Amino acid sequence: MSTPELLREGLREVLYGPDGGPLAVGLFSVGEAGLLRTVHALSFAQASAPAAAGRPTPAQITVHIRQSLELAAAQLADPYALSPDEQDAWNVRFATPQAWRLELVALARAGQHFYEALYLPLSPDGLRIAFGAVTHAAYHAGALRFHLANMEVEQREKPV
Repeated sequence: MSTPELLREGLREVLYGPDGGPLAVGLFSVGEAGLLRTVHALSFAQASAPAAAGRPTPAQITVHIRQSLELAAAQLADPYALSPDEQDAWNVRFATPQAWRLELVALARAGQHFYEALYLPLSPDGLRIAFGAVTHAAYHAGALRFHLANMEVEQREKPV
């Protein structure tokens, strides 16, 4: 498997979980535990609430991942690409569930654009950017999965 193929496979796993269904185990996650499934499992209220005081919300982390994937895709296409001029991820607050859903769509599109950029010829700097973006997304996806799992346990243990 070539390096670009390995990067694309790694990104697919980060976004969708490893191939092979719920019992599969991958490099970054277990079956059906990809980033997109994780963030779609968060309700608007869950996405808007920080894990603890002073910590970012899952929605802010999601925006951060999207922005990172967008920048990496842009840099692979143009090494002189600049960061997009948009609100800092750590200050984002979604006002409505619809705005949260639109961010989920934007995240999926950013993942697709980055995947397509991995078909470009990659220089050594491009490889560094690509590996960094995949592992960065995997790191944050893991944190979001952990946070979601904690919320699910709390919900099950909550007295009725």
